[in-house]
Amino acid sequence: MTEMSQFSTGELAKAAEVSVRTVQYYDQRGILTPSEVTEGGRRIYHDSDLERLQVICFLRDLDFSINQIKKLLQEENREQVLELLLTDQIESLEKSSEEIEVKLKRARHLQKATAKWRQLSLEDLSDISRLMENQKSWRNLQLRMFGSIILTSLLYFIALLIVIYYFKDPRGLFVVCPAFIIATNLVVFHYRKQFEYLCPNCHRTFDPSFKEFAIAGHTPRTRKLTCPHCHVKTYCLELAKTKTK
Repeated sequence: MTEMSQFSTGELAKAAEVSVRTVQYYDQRGILTPSEVTEGGRRIYHDSDLERLQVICFLRDLDFSINQIKKLLQEENREQVLELLLTDQIESLEKSSEEIEVKLKRARHLQKATAKWRQLSLEDLSDISRLMENQKSWRNLQLRMFGSIILTSLLYFIALLIVIYYFKDPRGLFVVCPAFIIATNLVVFHYRKQFEYLCPNCHRTFDPSFKEFAIAGHTPRTRKLTCPHCHVKTYCLELAKTKTK
């Protein structure tokens, strides 16, 4: 028969890799009582007590409260209760882990952005902030403009089909084609008035002429224009006008 190990409070704490005060605290809270107490008041713990302490430490690492642990250890079907508690704790930790991962990605992204912003002026940072705030309005305006152009093009092709296959008169093309060009320009002109451009040089906004707007080189979010304020020709940021303007 294997001899049962015995531990003093200090030895038990060392075996479980916790402090003596931790063992004493659990004893005071009634979740870890010694197997024996000598006449002199010395507490003696056995292997079963070490296992119990290890379970307690494990549960505490999972953020179980003392009351939850006490409830678990008092149950006859403690294994089933432990499984339920662990399942609940795992779900909670997984959710927390996902939230932490999202926050971590944001922090890393901000760290990279901040490294780039260190060399930017306050005006540059203000432009970046304005761009971010304007992003949704600009995208919605772009979608409406392209939707209108697509609708105009669709009506143009329908008109072409009617002229070619119904009237069978090619002279109708001299009416349909110019009408399409005029309609498309009216759509672009209408939406152009709802855009403004931010000069990266002087950080001021302006409205270009329709001619300059139409012939200027551009990217999806910028257009090469001459700023009327500083007279510098550069790629200016396209913004949706706010309702307050």
